[in-house]
Amino acid sequence: MFKFSREDWQLAQLFDGSRSYEEIAEVYSQQKNKQYDLDSVREFAAGLDSVDFWYKTPQERNILFMRQSTEERRRKLQVRGKWADLSMVMFPAFNPDRFLTWLYGYTEFIYAKWFTVLTFISFSITAGISLAHWREIGRDTLEFYNFTNVTLGYFFILYLLAMFVTVVHEFAHAHACKHYGARVPAMGFALIYLMPAFYTDTTEGTVKGSRYQRLVISFAGVWSELVLCSIATPIWWGTPPDTLVHDGAYFIMMLTGMMSVFVNWNPLIKLDGYNMLCEIVGISDLKESSTAFVSGWIKKYVWQLPVEVPYVPRRRRAGFAAYALVSGAYSYMVLYVVARFAGNIVRNFSLEWGFVPEIAVALLIFRSRIRLLVNFMKFVYLDKKDRILAWFTLRHSLAVGALVALFLALPLWRDSISGRFILEPMQTAVIRARVPGTVTQLFVEEGQRVAVGTSLAALRSFPVQSELENSRASLSEASARANSAALHYTNYGSALLEREKLASEYKQVSARASQLDITSPISGTVLTPHLRDQIGSYVVEGAQLLEIADLSTLRARTYVSEYDVSKARTDAPARLQVQGILRRWDAKTVSVAARSTELDPRLMYSDKLKGLNPPLFYVVDLMVRNSEELLKPGMTGTARVYESRRSLASMGWEGFRNFWTRKVW
Repeated sequence: MFKFSREDWQLAQLFDGSRSYEEIAEVYSQQKNKQYDLDSVREFAAGLDSVDFWYKTPQERNILFMRQSTEERRRKLQVRGKWADLSMVMFPAFNPDRFLTWLYGYTEFIYAKWFTVLTFISFSITAGISLAHWREIGRDTLEFYNFTNVTLGYFFILYLLAMFVTVVHEFAHAHACKHYGARVPAMGFALIYLMPAFYTDTTEGTVKGSRYQRLVISFAGVWSELVLCSIATPIWWGTPPDTLVHDGAYFIMMLTGMMSVFVNWNPLIKLDGYNMLCEIVGISDLKESSTAFVSGWIKKYVWQLPVEVPYVPRRRRAGFAAYALVSGAYSYMVLYVVARFAGNIVRNFSLEWGFVPEIAVALLIFRSRIRLLVNFMKFVYLDKKDRILAWFTLRHSLAVGALVALFLALPLWRDSISGRFILEPMQTAVIRARVPGTVTQLFVEEGQRVAVGTSLAALRSFPVQSELENSRASLSEASARANSAALHYTNYGSALLEREKLASEYKQVSARASQLDITSPISGTVLTPHLRDQIGSYVVEGAQLLEIADLSTLRARTYVSEYDVSKARTDAPARLQVQGILRRWDAKTVSVAARSTELDPRLMYSDKLKGLNPPLFYVVDLMVRNSEELLKPGMTGTARVYESRRSLASMGWEGFRNFWTRKVW
């Protein structure tokens, strides 16, 4: 039931399927004897469309089918080859429908309520194990998707497991489609941003199914990966490390789980999350429509070009603009990561020439975008050519040239060098036993702050204590003899000498005995773990008891390549990015090493590809304040040391000179 005012009903009746918006606005204006503009008619039509007032065929009602039809028409209109758009490259498919019918007969229980409850229980167990081991899982996830230190065997295993996971993912879509009585006529191999994947034709399921069923079909892929993760996680947790089953389960965990949710349910790229978003908001081609609207608006109102901006209702314009900008930025970021990934692979073999495949892949990936940019600039030039040529007189040309030259010559850009670092305390004290003995008491714990002179531990040594008592007794007897000699005026000189000798010996023994009480020589934080385990143990002279470090100021030992060390200067400002912490710390350059050294093993990986010829490294020490003590010794990350400001011209000349002297000449 739809309710209209008299005026709105009269306007709605003018939409007879043959009139255009302009004609409807003109007729309605004549009927009402007042001006009714085109945008008002469009807004009225869009409002009725949002409540499903206008008649649509069954196919038009299915927004996913509309989107797929639009995509298919767009691809057919493209005269370029298969590799023109690397965001999605599809290869010939096969028909899996008969196999799916057979498989569904044995796996129909997947959609039973008891199986859904079972999967939720397994998800809860997986979440508990993951949270308990999140420190290593989170760190390994970053390293797993970094691809900077890998072996050929690593790539081969990763590729096989990725193929297995993607096959399960796509079969889950097809299985859900079969569950709702639809056929799956095609399944094939594809490249999504040059990454291997499979695709499934679920058109019939999306046409026949309801909105809920279409959401389930899109939802099934990631759900299957979460099920794989819930199976692999307990296996990884319960099997011994460094075994094939343990490592294989860990790889499955890295490929599925939260990363699968983040990638596939991300609505910014055309995967499951995008399909679900289109289904929810009721816009069949959200990405194309929003991009076309923003592009047309910029061309018309920013570049002042004679183009038509696609009509979008007012209430959708802000959302279209936001989605177009965010999804576009995300897509370009993914393309950049793919190009960077190619460079990282080659850098494992040759650090100097890794830029070549990176640039080549970037050109291959962005060539369609570059072509569009070139065509757009041609369009802008042809539209503005007459005005530009009329403006560029000799005087204007000289002025523009002078401004460009001035811009290139001005030192506006700050030069910098970067390197990996590891944090160390600026001041450290290793507390050792100066006399042998048994540890009887410990007054501090790991992580406790102590001041200078604070008691740390107490030792007990029967030989030292016995020697102290004997020395005290001997000194007491010598003092008594000296007093007696002084009263009787007999042998006073020898008695006095004996007392002084024994007093000196007692002083030495007392100093030795005082070393049984251990105090802190500096203010700092106790770093040694499990101190209580030392109580009752016997320590020899020189044995290490604990370590104290002043964490208020740390030293970042930064390893800078030989190519950049010439730019390093003492007292230069720097900034640290610690791995795993979303924050940067200001630092200051303290010293630059005079000779090269090997990279710290803690900053290297044991699974690097063979054939790498690493450069020499020089240590640049940076001092960073750590008043909050959020930074800990042993943390690693990337440091950037800033130099003086330079011009674009000098930076470009230096880059060209370095390329020529290092790589060509």
